[in-house]
Amino acid sequence: MSTRVLWILWIGLTLALATAATARLYIAGGRTAFLPGETHGVHHQIEIACETCHTAAPFASEKKVNKAINKTCVSCHKEELKDAEDSHPIKKFKNPRMAAYWEKIDGRFCTSCHMEHQPEITTAGLVTLPTDFCVACHSEGEQDVRVNRPSHAGLGYETCASSGCHNYHDNRALYEDFLVKHRDQPWVKPEPVLSLAAIARAAPDATSGEIALYLAAVRAPEDQRDAEIEDHWAASAHAAGEVGCAGCHAPKAKTAEEELAQWVTAPDTKVCSSCHRNEAETFTLGRHGMRDHPELAKPRQAKNALKRLGWTSPPDALVTALEDYLVDVAPPPAMSVAEARVTLLPDAHGQDMGQEISCNTCHTPHEQDLAYAAVESCLTCHGDDHSRAYKDSPHYGLWQAERAGTAPPGSGVSCASCHMPKTGRPDRLFTDHNQNTTLRPNEKMIRPTCMDCHSLAFAIDALADPALVENNFAGQPHRTIESLDWAVNRIDQPDEGANQ
Repeated sequence: MSTRVLWILWIGLTLALATAATARLYIAGGRTAFLPGETHGVHHQIEIACETCHTAAPFASEKKVNKAINKTCVSCHKEELKDAEDSHPIKKFKNPRMAAYWEKIDGRFCTSCHMEHQPEITTAGLVTLPTDFCVACHSEGEQDVRVNRPSHAGLGYETCASSGCHNYHDNRALYEDFLVKHRDQPWVKPEPVLSLAAIARAAPDATSGEIALYLAAVRAPEDQRDAEIEDHWAASAHAAGEVGCAGCHAPKAKTAEEELAQWVTAPDTKVCSSCHRNEAETFTLGRHGMRDHPELAKPRQAKNALKRLGWTSPPDALVTALEDYLVDVAPPPAMSVAEARVTLLPDAHGQDMGQEISCNTCHTPHEQDLAYAAVESCLTCHGDDHSRAYKDSPHYGLWQAERAGTAPPGSGVSCASCHMPKTGRPDRLFTDHNQNTTLRPNEKMIRPTCMDCHSLAFAIDALADPALVENNFAGQPHRTIESLDWAVNRIDQPDEGANQ
């Protein structure tokens, strides 16, 4: 074979491969092979839906690409930043007076600190900067903390973000006024109770007479009747709230005849969300349910992709061919247990590792005992040291005491108490199913949960002790974080009128 023919074959093959790759990237088809690096944390759930983050037009300038990516960061995390009363909001850095800092760390863009697909330099919180990044702004002039704060003299900037000191975004439990206001409190309050949980758990159990009335009112197809299920339902909050069988199994039915005709044996989770809207919404914001996040990009359509590339009237035959051979891979509707990147028990969910995580994964629909969802459902899957140590912890002892009726409502501490706490108003409570609300940095947990029972000083010290966190707080902190003492020494803020 002549050299000329070989060159023609090589060029043809190269063009064919380049065309196939370009089609996958910009028209439709699976693209995981083109990932520049592993996605971090739970972002792996949405890595197939590239347009969730990458919204810029094909071949857009680098400036437009960066601007678009940063916009999508905020679109997903805006509620968290709002709740955190962001210590470093983007608007602060848009002020022209901050221009001198843009060359150091440009705080106008999320990607200055958080770059995806760079696992080799990524730390907790998707931070891709060295741990001493605070030095960029807080080491010169009036911002030099080593000069204007004697307590900080000699400290290295890599210690700024140590537990109990500072966080870049969320300092609700760490800022000076708050530290000073909550000084000199006992480590454990005289009557430690989770206030909102106490309201939710104080509802009396159904009496035997009420249960009998509920059972008499059961209406379901004869072939769907189950005495054990009906007994559980009759003692549940659903029965007390007059949510009968048809409320979930035939929600649109108006008459008994329509109930029989429209009966669904296994309703999907849309039925749950029709009543439990807050729980469903926060579930899609959390680690278990983000595949259903409202901002998640839908699969690409070949015709739309061609239009974005400038081909406004592609032949129908071409579109059909592309749709046949370049089907855009859609993310599964929910994450499965097998996809989790955290430590799980070997027999998680009875080795049904393909099971998709939904409401029914943790909640047994007819069960009146919500304790299973608050503890056992978590420990069925999670196998990290912190989870496995829970049943040997003082918190579990308190949980057992409350369950046995020997301790008041709200005094027990379950997995959900800290990681999915009650929130809202006393007249409208719901369980926050977004684990990120209290997960990282762990100081986010202090105000909504820890301080109901413990002092601020104890909570800071405990959360800053990795060994204590690992054994699920079975013991006392082995170190003292000095931030509270430093704040008290620096300012003498009165208890009344502190800026909260």
